[in-house]
Amino acid sequence: MAHLALGNSFRSRAIRCNKATPCSSCVTLGISCTPAVVRTATAATAEPRLQGTPSHQPGQTAADQVLERLSALEKSVSEILEQGSRTAPLSSEACTSIAAQASSSAVPVFEGQSSFNSETLLARDAAYSAVATHTGNNPDLRVSSALLSLQDSLDKQRQPSSAQKRSLSDFNLLPASFVVALVQSAKAKPPFFLVSHSLYDRVRLEALCQKVYFPSEPIPAGSTTLLYGLLYYVIRDCLDKEDTALSAFDCASYAEICRRQFTLDMNSFDPAAIPTLETVQAALIAVIKAQEESNLQLCWTYLSIAFNMCQNMGYHRSSALKNDSPHLAEAKRHVFWSLYTIDKNISLNLGLPSHFPDHDIDVEHFTPSANPQLQPWDLMALVTIRFSAIQGQVYDKLYSISASKTPPDRKVHEIERLSADLITVRDELLVIDVSPGLYAESLHGMATCADFIAYSVLAVIYRAQTLPANEMTITNKCLETARLALRSHLDAFSHFRNRQTHKQAEYAKWILLYPSFTPFIIVFTNAIATANAADFTLLQETVSSLKLIKGLSHGSSRLYEICKAFLNTAQVLLDSRQTLTGLEQVDDGSLILMPSAVNGQTNIALPDMTWPEEMQEDFNMTSADVSVILNDFLGSNRPVMDMWSLNYPDHIT
Repeated sequence: MAHLALGNSFRSRAIRCNKATPCSSCVTLGISCTPAVVRTATAATAEPRLQGTPSHQPGQTAADQVLERLSALEKSVSEILEQGSRTAPLSSEACTSIAAQASSSAVPVFEGQSSFNSETLLARDAAYSAVATHTGNNPDLRVSSALLSLQDSLDKQRQPSSAQKRSLSDFNLLPASFVVALVQSAKAKPPFFLVSHSLYDRVRLEALCQKVYFPSEPIPAGSTTLLYGLLYYVIRDCLDKEDTALSAFDCASYAEICRRQFTLDMNSFDPAAIPTLETVQAALIAVIKAQEESNLQLCWTYLSIAFNMCQNMGYHRSSALKNDSPHLAEAKRHVFWSLYTIDKNISLNLGLPSHFPDHDIDVEHFTPSANPQLQPWDLMALVTIRFSAIQGQVYDKLYSISASKTPPDRKVHEIERLSADLITVRDELLVIDVSPGLYAESLHGMATCADFIAYSVLAVIYRAQTLPANEMTITNKCLETARLALRSHLDAFSHFRNRQTHKQAEYAKWILLYPSFTPFIIVFTNAIATANAADFTLLQETVSSLKLIKGLSHGSSRLYEICKAFLNTAQVLLDSRQTLTGLEQVDDGSLILMPSAVNGQTNIALPDMTWPEEMQEDFNMTSADVSVILNDFLGSNRPVMDMWSLNYPDHIT
C-alpha cells in the first residue's frame, strides 16, 4: 500500500472543474482549488468524466495518472471507513457489481510482488474489501467513480495496439484446398518436426488453421506468424518423405512462401506488442530455425525476445499458471522449457550469461504424453532439460566473471560435481525405451549421439581446471575426454553417413553443431605441442568426416573449413618436426601454459613457417593467426564460438 501514500504528492494536478470557486471536485477531494481558465475548443468538446475523477493532462505519465486516482480513492475510502459504524454492510451482489464493472478484458500481464501495477491492483482489491465491509446498501458514487477511473488508467496500459490485429486480406495465405490436404496428412501421421520438438500435443495445427482461415474476429498477428512457421516445417517434412497425398500441389513453392512470410513477420516483430502464447510459440520456432541454420547471434536475439515475453506473462512461475486449464498450462510449460533448453546450450557455447536464471524459476516441468508413440520424445526432452540445467551451471560456476574469482580448490569441487551430474543425466537418457516411439530410427540415432555430446561438454568442464598457482592447464583428464568426444563423433557419424540426405542433415544441424567442438581444439593443441602422431590421425579422421557433410548446412561448412585449417597447421608442424612454444608437458601428460616473463600472460607461439603451395588455396591463416587464436582460447578461457568469430547474416535467410 506504499504507493497510496505517494499519491498525495500528485494532488495538485488539474481535475475536472465546474468553474465554481472552489469547484465541487476540489471540495469532494479536499484539495486546494485554483480558479479555472477558459477551456479551449478541444477541451470543451472532450468526453465528460464522472465528478471527482481527475482528468488526463498533457505530459502526464501513466504512473502519474494511476497515482492521482489512487490518491482520490484513498481519501474516499477513508471517509467511508469513518462512517462505517453508522451504515449497514453493502450486499454481496452490489460489491460484485462494482468489481465486475472495473474488471478488464485485457490479457493479464504477470507482475512480480514489487512491481507498480501489482501494488495498484492490490490497492484496488483492498478498496473493494473496504467498501464491501463498511458501506450501506448502495455503492458510494465517489468510490465507484474512483474505482472505474483507476481501472481505466490500468487498462489503457494494456490495450493491444492496432498493429496487433489484422484482417484476412492482410495475409498471403496458401490455398485452402492445400491446407486442408496438409492437415489431413498431418492427422494421419504427425509431422516429424512437431514430434521431434514435442509439440504435437501442445500445438493444435488444425485449430490454428481454422482460426486463421475462418476468422470470427480480427486475427492476432501472432497467430498467422505461428501458422506460417508451422506450415513451413510441416511442408518441408512432407517433401522429405515424398508424401503422395500432396503430389498434386507445388509443395516447394508453398514452403518458400511460408518461409518468407515467417521471416518477414519475425524481422518486423514489435517488442511493444502484448505477448500471447502464440507469439511465444512463434518465437520458439524462430529460435529453432536460427539454431538450425547456425545463426547463433540471431538465435540469441530471438531468445532474448522470447524470454521477455515469458517473463511478462509469468511462464517461469507456477503461481501464474495455476488457474489455467490443464492443456493451456501444459502448452505454456512446454514452450518455456523448450526455450530454456536452447538458451542454456547457446549461453555456454557463446560464453554469455543465460537469459533464464535458475534462481528465479519455480514452474514445473511439462507432463509426458500418455500416447506411447509420443512419450519417448517427451521423456528425452525432459532429460535434455536437466542436461541443459547442468550446462547453465557450467557457465555460472566455471566460466562467469564471478567464477573467475573462485579459489582453485573450490573450482575443483565444482568440476567434480558437474561432471558426475552430467554422466548421470547421460545414463538416464540411454535407458529410455525409444522403440515404441514415432520415428524410432531418429530416436535411436539421438541415443547413439549421447556420448559425443556428453564428452564434448565434459571437455569444456575439465578445461576450466587450473593448477593451485592459478596457471592455465589442459589436464590429462581433459585431453582424454576430448579424444573420447572425437571418437564418439566418428561412431555416431557412421550411423548417419549412409542414410537419406535429410537424415544426415539432422545430424549436422542438431548433433554435430550442438556442442562447441572444443574437443577438436584440445586434441589439436596436444598434437602440435607434443608431436603426437595418434592425435594427428584422429584429427585427420574427424576432418574427413566433416568433409562428407559440409554441404548440408552453413554451419557444417564453416566447421569443416576451420578444422581443415587447423589440420593443415598440424601437418606442416609435424612434417617440419617443429612444435609450438609456450606449453610444457608434465609427467601425467597434462599441458601447462607458461606465462610470459614480461606481462604474465600466456605466450603460445608457432614457429615462422612457409606453407606448401598446395595448401595456399584453402588456407588463408598465418602462423601468427593460429598463435593469437590459441592464446585467446587457452590463455583466457574464451569460448570456441567466440574464438572463431563466426560471421553470419543479420537476418534469417
